[in-house]
Amino acid sequence: MKSLLTPLMCALLTAPGFAQEKPEADKRLYADPRAADQRMADLERRLDALSRELESQKTGSAMPAAPEEGRFGLGPSASKVYAGPSGLSVGGYGEFLYENKAATLQDGTRVGTTKKADALRLVLYTGYKFSDRIVFNSEIEFEHGGYSDEHPEGEAVVEFAYLDFLIDKTFNVRAGQMLVPMGFINELHEPPAFLGARRPLVERTIIPATWHENGLGVHGDLPGNLTYRVYLMNGLDATKFSASGIRDGRQAGKEANAQSLAWTGRLDWVPQPGILVGTSFYTGNSNQSGGGEAITTTVWDAHAEYRARGFQVRGLYTRSTNSAAGVAALAPSDPAREVGTRQWGGYLEAGYDLLKGSKQALIPYVRYERIDANQAVVAGVTKDISLDRTLLTMGVAFKPIPQVALKADWTRDENRARTGRDQFSLALGYTF
Repeated sequence: MKSLLTPLMCALLTAPGFAQEKPEADKRLYADPRAADQRMADLERRLDALSRELESQKTGSAMPAAPEEGRFGLGPSASKVYAGPSGLSVGGYGEFLYENKAATLQDGTRVGTTKKADALRLVLYTGYKFSDRIVFNSEIEFEHGGYSDEHPEGEAVVEFAYLDFLIDKTFNVRAGQMLVPMGFINELHEPPAFLGARRPLVERTIIPATWHENGLGVHGDLPGNLTYRVYLMNGLDATKFSASGIRDGRQAGKEANAQSLAWTGRLDWVPQPGILVGTSFYTGNSNQSGGGEAITTTVWDAHAEYRARGFQVRGLYTRSTNSAAGVAALAPSDPAREVGTRQWGGYLEAGYDLLKGSKQALIPYVRYERIDANQAVVAGVTKDISLDRTLLTMGVAFKPIPQVALKADWTRDENRARTGRDQFSLALGYTF
């Protein structure tokens, strides 16, 4: 705060002097009224910039320029409360999405085009810094235009709301409703931070973003440029599983059944700026009935990222299992019995900024995904081969400023049942 007040006060105090003093060397400058006006206009702009900077520090609105950088596993908007002074912090992000699905399926069947324009998300981050040791942070999301009576399942969602007790750089305690720390997208999902009009399918299904549950845990930085997070949380609800995976088993903190708990964690290594290598896991009993055969769900992933000289490359591989004995014990008529006992997916994504070195960015990108959400099933269940998919996405992202992104891409979507459907997408996203 003092570092900002000092130059501001100095500028204010010296402003009259600039207006009154006319050294011999500057007489010709001041002899020209236009030059004097320009000088005063420049001074006013500098004072205005200093004033806005000071105000941003007061309100906690300052944030890193790069949308992929943040703190404690969160994006810059989501982690603003940590960087600001004591008191309230506000941020957010939003997405608008246009989708145009092809009129013809992979096997040649004509089904007609499907076109949608969606106010996909409006998210508000609010936090309160009680002190340097205790911080509250939250995310409230309105999806598809917001909640209404037509959507009783709820389109207004609290995605996280937790208290952080900051004890030491290496050891801190977090409790409340928290994001499961898996993959890239689940924690850092502001639109300018990832390539693609839509999030990778692998990180929407095998790792079911956005995944958040109630619990408590620890996190911190370790020697050797390592960061970690380990949480104990309420588990998934297997009664909501389906052939397409475990995604609908998320309880999202809403009167969550906690008969069975789960462990989740993450370890990342950053050997040098721009390079990240890590792994994460989730494991727990998804049978929340309090009795019967356990359905142990385990998900793990390995991920890596490289960002330098305009290039950005990201790769992720993940596997998921549900214990066969527990799934087989479900009633034959139960749709949850169709869930895969094994699932897997992975993707490789690359982009290059054609405007590297400037404040704007123009990034052509390509993403290749493979996924099988129903790789293995229990006896008596027919494997759904339409869930064995290959996706190739090619597009371009333009960022007039780092916090705003306009993306356009085309996706070729194929599966073993030959019911795949290509899609063109447009997205406008922002974060603040």
